[in-house]
Amino acid sequence: MGGVYHAGEIAIQELAGEQIVAERNGASIKSVIMKGATNFLRTQSLIICSTIDNDGKVWCSFLTGEPGFIHVISEKELSVTSQPPTSDPIFRHLQDKPDIGLLAIDFFRRIRMRINGKGRLDGERLYVNTEQVYGNCPKYIQKRSLQPSGGYYRKERISTQGHHLSSKQQEWIRKADTFFIGSGNEEGKMDASHRGGLPGFVAVEDNRTLLFPDYFGNSMYNTLGNIYSNPATGLLFIDFDGGHSLQLSGRSEIIWDKMQISRFPGAERLVRYYIEDVVYIQNATPIMWEFLEYSPTSPSFSQET
Repeated sequence: MGGVYHAGEIAIQELAGEQIVAERNGASIKSVIMKGATNFLRTQSLIICSTIDNDGKVWCSFLTGEPGFIHVISEKELSVTSQPPTSDPIFRHLQDKPDIGLLAIDFFRRIRMRINGKGRLDGERLYVNTEQVYGNCPKYIQKRSLQPSGGYYRKERISTQGHHLSSKQQEWIRKADTFFIGSGNEEGKMDASHRGGLPGFVAVEDNRTLLFPDYFGNSMYNTLGNIYSNPATGLLFIDFDGGHSLQLSGRSEIIWDKMQISRFPGAERLVRYYIEDVVYIQNATPIMWEFLEYSPTSPSFSQET
């Protein structure tokens, strides 16, 4: 086995006993953007990005815009027209470290698509040449509807940086039902992924340590395979009601201990996250989303409603 998977992904697939399923699902990974993917991308207003900086730190961020801000140039190239806040560390190093992971996600339709490749910046445009393109299942995506942007009026962006979570940021994470994780393998190939669950599924152990479950997914283990190869990871929390963002850069550790895992209903493994850097951006985007309903696949869902 091999092909589309690197050594870390294969190692986790074997530890989880899901090599056969992973090999079958790996057939969905293409190097080009198919017609259906093109139609999906042109309707989106959000794309998640993951890169690694020159110090080896992984960052996860997001870009937003009116539908059409993601433009498919050819089956192997797309562009994203959006300007991240100047305090966002995500694109400062693309010239030296061009590998990038993208995740386009439609909360309302519960559709998500990964696009991994090489990125370059040209003014306000991000160009990406694709290496891997594939869809993911709708599991654990909370349903939200995109709200009118109000003519894209931008409030002043204010950012703070540090090395630990404030009490308000800890409370934000405790109430979160969604976050995103950026990771990369030992060769620096990047990936951006979605994580969802009921509020409280991310535990705050202290102001520099988080613990969250890994639920059953597509058996590919892209994120955990990257962590196995390279623990450097970046987390992103979005305030969907206010347009603010919280970016964390640090290291992840996979937990296989059954006693610890049993604390989280439905978890197959856990990930402990050690925070090294924190970037908070107020008014990161003018786009807001209205919460509609939790995913019916979220563990313990029936007990919470």
